[in-house]
Amino acid sequence: MLLDFICGTGRRGASLCGAVWLLAMGLYGCGGEPQVSTSYGVVAGKRDGNVLEYLGIPYAQPPLGELRWADPEPPQPWDGVRDAKLKGNACIQWATGIPAFTPNEDCLTLNIWVPAGEGSHPVMFWIHGGAQAAGSSNELQYDGRKLAQSLNVVVVSVNYRLLVSGFFALPALGSGEALSGNQAIKDLQAALRWVHEEIAAFGGDPGNVTVFGESAGSTNTCALLASPKTHAPERLMHKAIMQSGACDTLGIMTQEQAQQEGMKLLAELGCLDAAEPLQCARALPIAAIRDVIKFNLFTSFGWLLEEWPFRPGLVVDGDVFPASPVDLVTENRGYDIPILLGTNKDEGSLFAGFLAHPDDAEGYADFMEQRYAGQGDDIVALYPFADYQNAGSAHADMRGDLIMKCPTLNMARRYSAFNDVWMYSLEQDVFSVVMEVIALGFKKNAPPLGVFHTADIGYLFEFPLLSAILTPSDRTVRDLFQQAWGNFARNGNPNGDGVPVWNAFDPALNNYLVISGQPENRTDFRQGACDYWFQVGYGF
Repeated sequence: MLLDFICGTGRRGASLCGAVWLLAMGLYGCGGEPQVSTSYGVVAGKRDGNVLEYLGIPYAQPPLGELRWADPEPPQPWDGVRDAKLKGNACIQWATGIPAFTPNEDCLTLNIWVPAGEGSHPVMFWIHGGAQAAGSSNELQYDGRKLAQSLNVVVVSVNYRLLVSGFFALPALGSGEALSGNQAIKDLQAALRWVHEEIAAFGGDPGNVTVFGESAGSTNTCALLASPKTHAPERLMHKAIMQSGACDTLGIMTQEQAQQEGMKLLAELGCLDAAEPLQCARALPIAAIRDVIKFNLFTSFGWLLEEWPFRPGLVVDGDVFPASPVDLVTENRGYDIPILLGTNKDEGSLFAGFLAHPDDAEGYADFMEQRYAGQGDDIVALYPFADYQNAGSAHADMRGDLIMKCPTLNMARRYSAFNDVWMYSLEQDVFSVVMEVIALGFKKNAPPLGVFHTADIGYLFEFPLLSAILTPSDRTVRDLFQQAWGNFARNGNPNGDGVPVWNAFDPALNNYLVISGQPENRTDFRQGACDYWFQVGYGF
């Protein structure tokens, strides 16, 4: 490395020795640790094999005090060298007791993994999932080191506000300002803006940023694609990968609906009748606000949206989203952003498994009519009891279509009218100790896990606890995922080295690539079922 011998740190333009701060790989200080100068100060990371890591870098000020629920503000500059060897705090979310999820409002940080070698690398910006209510880039399964090394890309992961911190809307009350909601999306846009301005110093190409995410992270990828603020005044993203989630997977709220959620929470907090309701809520400990909601992600898998004690979701606020994100993202606004999107074969197993199901066909019909009033007969006809292992399996197939597959197909059909789209279905069974433990909580006549929701993550990031037990077919799937995602990040097309021919999506064919030990192109993705849900409406 050039400049390995240089010692000294400092603010931009004031480094010792008057050296120019370089470059794609950053600068090494006296102790051999990689250092990079940003607009806010110097960060010192660490080397892990052939990858440099810079962790827990703030992209915005902590949203504390008066900044709770406010738009993200740029971080404060710091003097000296900021240690960037540990990830930042997870954001406030549903209570788990798991250390990685210990809540803290001071959480607006990102992590960067940079492959060894000179040059300007494509950037892959990862958004974690968790139903907008949980999750963190701190999770071991989202370690970007292997992806950066295997694909020769810069990987960025981000923490953003969740649950009541990230989706809280209120009308103006007392002297307080109105809150439009969408704080989470504003955080992600702030993080992308930070990447646009700073990533070149780490070796990333700000003109080639792929945003990718899974579940709610995929929904938020779609949201960023939809929001005009992502594209102007600077273009903050250039490609999108959506894994198991579309803009409307978790529903979309009007401003009035979101404000009603906020007012309901204010009442539960005892702040609605205060002289200054917003100040009252801002003065409360955030954990106390979270605990009022009594939200548990695992049991909520079986809920309908109207059953959630607090509904975090995208809001048509006239600002981040001047119209419905679905309409915005499927209008041709000349952004020329290709997308790769898809789902897993058994998306619904988690969303049906936590509900008890009846034993026979008659009970199944009654269950569906009670759960989905007015649609029971149609659902039983589309998903006949006799075609499945049990009632839970039939319900899981239906929930997978309703929540994930049909929203994804709708996105592909509408977006492909003016941009390139590639669609996939992951159909390779995978064993997961974590998911098997979670499935111990499944109720009577539950579906088997199958190719469950989130199964794709282990293949893509090569999660260490998974890679040790990969079969030859699993390795084929892992290699396909990584090569296709890398090709797409570089060139806007998944085809290329290590990937079988993957036909672009054609709405006349509803075609997709089956990702399995024997990949193949197929047509008519969920044709009959999704045609029904397109007519009557779909979503969580």
